[in-house]
This record gives sequence, C-alpha cells and structure tokens, in this order.
Amino acid sequence: MNREPPFTDPATPADDIDHQASAWFALFHGATPTAEQREAWAAWMAADVRHAQAYAELENLWAASALLIPPAAVATPAPARLSRRRFVGMGLAASAAVASASAGLFWLKGMDTPFADLSTAVGERRIARLPDGSTVEMAGHTAMNLDFSPTRRVVELLQGQAFFMVRPSSAGPFAVVSRAGEVRCSEAEFSLSCHADAAQVAVHRHRVQVLAATQQTELDEGLALRFSPRATGDIQRAELEQVLAWRSGRLVFFNEPLQSVVEELQRWREGRIFIMDKQLAARRVSLILNLEQPEQMLDVLSRALAVRTARYTELVTLLYPAA
Repeated sequence: MNREPPFTDPATPADDIDHQASAWFALFHGATPTAEQREAWAAWMAADVRHAQAYAELENLWAASALLIPPAAVATPAPARLSRRRFVGMGLAASAAVASASAGLFWLKGMDTPFADLSTAVGERRIARLPDGSTVEMAGHTAMNLDFSPTRRVVELLQGQAFFMVRPSSAGPFAVVSRAGEVRCSEAEFSLSCHADAAQVAVHRHRVQVLAATQQTELDEGLALRFSPRATGDIQRAELEQVLAWRSGRLVFFNEPLQSVVEELQRWREGRIFIMDKQLAARRVSLILNLEQPEQMLDVLSRALAVRTARYTELVTLLYPAA
C-alpha cells in the first residue's frame, strides 16, 4: 500500500477509527512500511487510547485465529515515544482486546449467537416448522428465539433475514419482534430483514401491521417498508423477485449502495469485509451473485466495480478504490 492511512483527532467517530486501524494493520501485515510510515503509525497510536485499542483488537483476532504470519516475517513497528500515562492506557486497551479476542473471532466467522433457539450458519439456508404450524425459511447468518404458548406466538428475530409463512391460530396474532420494531399479523407471508437496529419488511401475501417509532402502519400485499426505533419510512412497492431471490440461490442487487451489498454478503460468506473509502461505500451497484459459489462473490464484485481487494486469510478482506 503506497498511501498512508489518514490521521484522525481524538474526536473521530469509532467507525472511522476502526477503518484506519484496518488500514494500518494491512500496511504492516501486507507490505514493508517505510520509516516515515512507522513514525506516522506510532504517532497515530499515541494520539488516542481508542486507536491503540482498535489496532490491538485486530492483532489479537489475528493471533486467536492461529493464522498469524510468523513473527520473523512481519515488519516490527518502531516503538512510540509515550508518556507513562499514555503507556498505561495502551496497556489497558490491549488487555481489553485480549479478553475480547475469542468473541471477536466468533464475530469474524459469523458465530455470534450460539444460544438462539433457531439459527443458521453463514451461507446456510434452513426451513423450520414453528410450534403453531407456521413455517419460517431462514437466510444465512440468521438467529431467532421462540415464545409460543396456547395464548401467545412471538418470534424474536435477533439478526439476519427470514421469510415467514404464518397460519391462522386460536393463540392469537403472530408477532415478530426485532430491535427495529414489531411486525404483526393473523395470517400472511412476508420477508423481514434486519441490519443493526433497522429493518425492512416486504409482504408477499395478505397483510401485516408494523409497529415502530411510536406509530402503526398497515402494509398490504406487494408492499414494503423500512423502519427503525427512530423513524418509519415511506411505503414502497415491494421488489419481491429481488428481495426473495436468496430462496432460489441468488442475490440480486439493483442500484444499491456498495455498503448495503457488503452487509448482505456477510450472511453468505465467512469473514468480514471492510470498505476503506466512504465514497466507495456509497457507490451504486447492480449485479447478480450465485449463492452456490460464495468463494467467487468477491471476484465478481471486484470485476463489476473495478475495486482493489486486499485479503488477509478468508477472515479479513479490505476493499479500496481501484488505483
């Protein structure tokens, strides 16, 4: 990598710090840094304890995966000139990173909900029959908890995407609860997809109710809605062939930001993808990917966008604008 990662000040948001830590990590593990780059790295590490913590987490995730390059083969960064206070702070950050290394490795491999009632691994599809006779089809890296009784039927969607085929029942309404809000129906077929605390529902048959952001929205067949705890979007026509393409082994994207495409890919291939440029993350993408060939997804994406990829085992991939 010829260009140094940019500097940040202590007020830099955590997401930007993580991206910069990834760039420094790629430099020291994928190239031979210059003396100037070593000095810049030391200054960046010393500028904020969060910088040291983010970099230490990457180092310890690398070590925890047992995939480290032998120490003799890796360029050793020059030690930073730090005050005692800064040195102690970095030590505490590194200790915290060591404690979280195992959890971080599970995160990299998509195994971060081991105790869910129903779950799928990255790249796995699964159809399950629910206690009330309804059916759920789960996309990759999806997890949910079930709460069913003679008078209650509630699914907590922890993460991922699922297609629900809900049958009517004397137990009452069927509800799917997520961090974004709640989807409720008596009988319906619908898809629900979650990213962090935002969600999108698309109705295939019948009607659902969406309860989010202190309001209730009725959603009829063929319509879609994005929602979160803060806001409910406008009702849109559901692009069902695109939304449900994963059920037939494809991913279809039309004019989607690359960041959204990458978030979707995380469900279908192990490891994490980091976009190292904000303009690149916002670039619009239209393409079709084959779920039966997950190892080729990034190659197809790279050719379609003319982006540059830096892969560090199958667990970490960095995306840069083409030179």
